[in-house]
Amino acid sequence: MSTNNNVEKIKERLSIVDVISSYMQVEQSGKNFKAKCPFHNEKTPSFFISLDRGTYYCFGCGEKGDIFSFIQKFEGTDFMGALKLLAEKAGVTLETRSKDSDGKDKEKKELYYEIMDEATKFFESNFDKEPKARAYLLSRGLTDATIKNFRVGFAKDEWRSLSDYLTTKGYKIQDLEIVGLVKKSEKGTYDRFRSRIIFPISDSSGRVIAFSGRIFGKDDATEAKYLNSPDTPLFNKSNVLFGIDKAKLAIRKRGYSIVVEGQMDLILSHQADFLNTVAVSGTAFTDDVVDNEDKINNLGLIRRLSSNIIFAYDGDSAGIRAASRSAIIALSLDMQVKIAKLPEGKDPADIIKENPDEWKEIIKNSTDIITFHVDRICKNTNDIRQRGKLVRDIIFPFLVVIKSSIDRSSYVSIINSKTGIPSSAIIEDFIVYERNHKVENNTSKDKDILIKKEELSRRDNLEKRLFGIIFWQAQNDLGIVVEDIYKSLEEKIGKDLFLQIRDTHEPYKDILASEAEMWYGNRIKDISRDIREIMLNLEEEILNERKIFLQNQINEQKDKGEDFDPGPILIDYQQTVERIAKIKNHRSQ
Repeated sequence: MSTNNNVEKIKERLSIVDVISSYMQVEQSGKNFKAKCPFHNEKTPSFFISLDRGTYYCFGCGEKGDIFSFIQKFEGTDFMGALKLLAEKAGVTLETRSKDSDGKDKEKKELYYEIMDEATKFFESNFDKEPKARAYLLSRGLTDATIKNFRVGFAKDEWRSLSDYLTTKGYKIQDLEIVGLVKKSEKGTYDRFRSRIIFPISDSSGRVIAFSGRIFGKDDATEAKYLNSPDTPLFNKSNVLFGIDKAKLAIRKRGYSIVVEGQMDLILSHQADFLNTVAVSGTAFTDDVVDNEDKINNLGLIRRLSSNIIFAYDGDSAGIRAASRSAIIALSLDMQVKIAKLPEGKDPADIIKENPDEWKEIIKNSTDIITFHVDRICKNTNDIRQRGKLVRDIIFPFLVVIKSSIDRSSYVSIINSKTGIPSSAIIEDFIVYERNHKVENNTSKDKDILIKKEELSRRDNLEKRLFGIIFWQAQNDLGIVVEDIYKSLEEKIGKDLFLQIRDTHEPYKDILASEAEMWYGNRIKDISRDIREIMLNLEEEILNERKIFLQNQINEQKDKGEDFDPGPILIDYQQTVERIAKIKNHRSQ
């Protein structure tokens, strides 16, 4: 069955409303549906779903697409991952080509996924024959059911055990090297994982993309305790959350996520019924060398499931620093951030093994990240000046990324009440700190990535309002002469620009019409007046853009120092300014 056939069959069986409503709350609006956009922060719904067209569109950030693009964006997966997830929801069996097709008739990535799944099965079968490895994991607190659920396996202490098995199944050694299962040397190829307990790492749709192996069965100080797959076409070690495939449903249902560092921390947390736990495995958030964009992508995936997050890293200073770095980015994404206070020297796995109830209490009593640090400052020193310095160094980096003035004010009150530093002094110092860090924050690449623009430009919104009314008129006789609007708009902004704007919004006419219907409701009598005002405002916005464009042209020519005749540009500029002034005068009358 071709991919296109799979897609069509899935779309026949699944409604876009059913798919999206399984992730978030939607409500009917006319013949369409609306919701708060999961891809940017907003207080009022601007995310519209067209049941008839099978599409969605957000008027706030511009995200649009069908069920496949929604799953890709929401789940943080690729198209084939979305296809797999939706096929399972729809009860559609995806046909795969036979293994002896040597990869020519299938996407390379799908071949790699197939190899990784075969390797997982091989490691699992090995584990069943290694009672010592099982005994070790049982001694660490895991149950047989947990071992099976996480598909834990074992790599034998043999040089070519896995590669021999996979090549006899018809897979090429070059492909095994590409997915990180074998390494090359002067003497040939050999298995990367040997004498290790194997933990498969899956993507958000449950496909195995990498492995993490813990050394077991031999004493060799030169061997790393943990060995992870290298970066491959399937796996980017700095952009993966261990356990996200098993945790995503629980995060949505429980309304918060728990982030731990290690794989054993995650597995035991799931075993203790905290299924909303994911692990960073020392890379995705915690490593200084990991690009903030990767951290943002991971946190963005979690945030789409829930904006409430608890960091439960090791209780030592390194764990607290790592949690704090991640927390700053999470706060930038408007997440509610807490930190679990673990006893120093213990990790979650230790605590859960000894007493699962203690883990429950630790999570229950987790503390707001800023309050946590203020308490540590107060415990560290009683000197008011030293406290002030620590507040500037430790607390202000959190405050500066918080967008809500109310939240900032609340934290100032907390700092004041706990440290004794006057609120006025905190505010004065923070204003200076914010000013010094403002340029860096506003121009950084990270800031651009954190959240898509919450609102499109004023011009975009005016266009959508106007064409929403026009498309609504096409569906219902509202007594509006569309041709007159088109003619007037064309005269004001020019034919080329008019056609460009119309063609941009045409594909979303059903959703735009639905928003117009929601906006006006029974106020149809106001539409004619609003059309005149919208067109006036739209003309003004376009003229302002024209004015800036012409001014930039003049400045560029001046900067180049070239001889040029400014006459034509100056005339155009002056006419534009006069038209803007005329609109302002008309509005004031």
